[in-house]
Amino acid sequence: MMLDRVEILQQEFINDLAEDKSLSFLVSKWILDRIPYIFFDNNEQCIEWKEMLSRNINIDSKAIIIAGSACSGFSFNPFKDYRFFREESDIDIAVISNNYFQEAWHYMRNMSIRHRYGISGMQRTAIDEHKNQLIYWGVIDTEKILEILPFGREWILALTDLSQQAPIDGREIKIRIYKDFESLRDYHIYNFRKLKEQLMEGGTRT
Repeated sequence: MMLDRVEILQQEFINDLAEDKSLSFLVSKWILDRIPYIFFDNNEQCIEWKEMLSRNINIDSKAIIIAGSACSGFSFNPFKDYRFFREESDIDIAVISNNYFQEAWHYMRNMSIRHRYGISGMQRTAIDEHKNQLIYWGVIDTEKILEILPFGREWILALTDLSQQAPIDGREIKIRIYKDFESLRDYHIYNFRKLKEQLMEGGTRT
């Protein structure tokens, strides 16, 4: 039954991309202003979960957005064939915080300039990816570097605790930090524009 619902949502998204709708509107509809799929229309449970995370990482709950397939019910990646949200799927979280963004950015910049000892090759690569691309969009992807960030230990403890709360039920939580709401919206507008272009070129199924 739930798969039927996801198929409907999936096709609705593809139809939305094909129509002449504002990409900003689509970002609002599919990411920013919806009850995430994982909460099955239970807005109160969603608010409660975000309030718990808010207290644990000291961020206003309105600045916490559940994104990715946990939000829509399917992946926005056409190369994964818009794969359905599954039991093993990660939970992608967007946190909007200029303070945390600046703290992480300055840490990575100093790490890149002064020394890079004591971190793994994967973490060095992640720092370079931020320097070359993600910082341009006002984004910090903490997936590979959270443990080395100044606030990393606190956040890891918070995410470990929150991952055990329903309906997350042990799934891994991954956080991206956005400088501001404009950065969050613009980053996803850019990605939706690429999806629309691929659809118009016949690169995805309809």
